[in-house]
Amino acid sequence: MGEKMFGKNTVTTDKEALSFVNKYGVVTLFPIRGWRFPNLYQAVVGQHKAAKLPKMWLWADSLSEKKRMHYGKLVRNQSTLLSLEMFPCFYRMYGRQKVGDTAQKILEFLKRHGATSTTILKRHLNLTGKANRSKFAKAIAELQTTFSVAIVARDKAPRMTHSYDLMERWMPELVEAALHSTEVSAREQITAKLLGNNVFDKREHVETFLNRL
Repeated sequence: MGEKMFGKNTVTTDKEALSFVNKYGVVTLFPIRGWRFPNLYQAVVGQHKAAKLPKMWLWADSLSEKKRMHYGKLVRNQSTLLSLEMFPCFYRMYGRQKVGDTAQKILEFLKRHGATSTTILKRHLNLTGKANRSKFAKAIAELQTTFSVAIVARDKAPRMTHSYDLMERWMPELVEAALHSTEVSAREQITAKLLGNNVFDKREHVETFLNRL
């Protein structure tokens, strides 16, 4: 794996960003320290954060809101972009797992009220203030890595907070496709995608990646 794999400084438009995600199937938003993996930050044209970040956030938000890809926490608990092709595979392997009490309360609220912003969730579930900040963040991350919720919108500046909804309500067709597949077939599709694009060079490396995701 080398920098060429990342398409370094080649992405200039949202269309090219989507093509980049579709090519690799699973892409982190930022590089992960000490680990080489396709990420949008290195792929976006620009020499500095100030040039890259606004485009990255805009494309990640707009493409996921248009349901052209999935955007949420996954790989190493980092912001991750999944192609629609690979979404059912990852959902089949990591979705629908049991979550903690705070995460469950958020789920129940979303079931009753539909898509809700971070601000409203915190207020109605008594999770406001600095003391509850990490508790809420941990629960939201847990819900994303188990594919329980989807990011469906982001408020404009200065708040920049996300709104969430249940995954099965946001992408019902893809969730249904995932549930009709098997974990074995999902694992094989992911493995073929990653090996085919030289993200990993050996099957056992893919297995390690999937087992420690």
